[in-house]
Amino acid sequence: MSSRPESSDDVRIVVDPGPPAATVDRIRDRLADRLSADLGVTSVTVDSEMVALGPDGALLVPELVERTHRGSSAAVVITEFPRLRGRHQVMVELDHDACTALVSLPALGIAPHRRLIAVIVDAVRRLRDHRAAAGVRGARWYPTEDGEYLATRSSLGRSRMVLGMVRGNRPWRLIPTLTGVMAAAAATASFGVFYSSIWAMANALSPWRLTGLSLLSVTVMTIWLIANNRLWEHRDAVPRRRARLYNAATVITIVLNAVVLYGGLLVVTLAGALGVIDDGYLASQVGSDVGLRGYVFLAWLATSMGTIAGAVGSSADSYDDILEATYGHRERARRHRE
Repeated sequence: MSSRPESSDDVRIVVDPGPPAATVDRIRDRLADRLSADLGVTSVTVDSEMVALGPDGALLVPELVERTHRGSSAAVVITEFPRLRGRHQVMVELDHDACTALVSLPALGIAPHRRLIAVIVDAVRRLRDHRAAAGVRGARWYPTEDGEYLATRSSLGRSRMVLGMVRGNRPWRLIPTLTGVMAAAAATASFGVFYSSIWAMANALSPWRLTGLSLLSVTVMTIWLIANNRLWEHRDAVPRRRARLYNAATVITIVLNAVVLYGGLLVVTLAGALGVIDDGYLASQVGSDVGLRGYVFLAWLATSMGTIAGAVGSSADSYDDILEATYGHRERARRHRE
């Protein structure tokens, strides 16, 4: 690859489609203003192109930069994939010879917009002057054979990266895919509304027991969805540390969906109980006037029962869509495409 032309003050940004492209689109004007004010950059060009992966999962950045550099003073590649070096969570890697920066968006957390601007500005500054001071809090620069990288190795950095990966999974897109699971759980929960024995049981249970049943039902749904759709990454498929990150992001993504589905089912079941069961009849069956509390506890128990019984055996409406929300599948798809 060729070195940076000294006469150019342009910065070219190549970004993965999806959340990275949407993030850069939101900060584009602010980023251009910061680069202009701090570094005198006259032009910022943004292209969206999927960063290819090699057979071993390595990002093929050099080939991408060769096609997209086009005489710019610096090239910044932003990817959705996490980058690790030992125990370090890498935010950005610099190749000084090629005047290229590779930014890992997940390492910047669940709300990366402000940090992404700081990282890009700091990266371009260091590409111009290797001795420039670091400008990103909570991280430090480490030298490599062909450049350097900005990273953190703290537990906060790991948590930030996992949350950034959850954001990259776009968990909100899974809700329509799980309507079949929701329907099965709702059908099972509806039986609890019509059986007086369930009413008495719900009235006898403490809030702590009901909370435990809620946690159990969400756990069962999460485990079933992961196991039934083969979302768990094994160490023979990807390196161990990356597999751990992928699995952590997948679990949190599925848990978030399970919680949202549980909450929606609870509201629907409560509305059904209020509409179907007369309060006087409910009081006569449980032996006391329980008021709104009785309806809430009944809906609470019925929802937990419905979630456990309805979710097990159910499948996502679209297997491809639920796979697309996992990093392991997206990595393998890019390897196959390349």
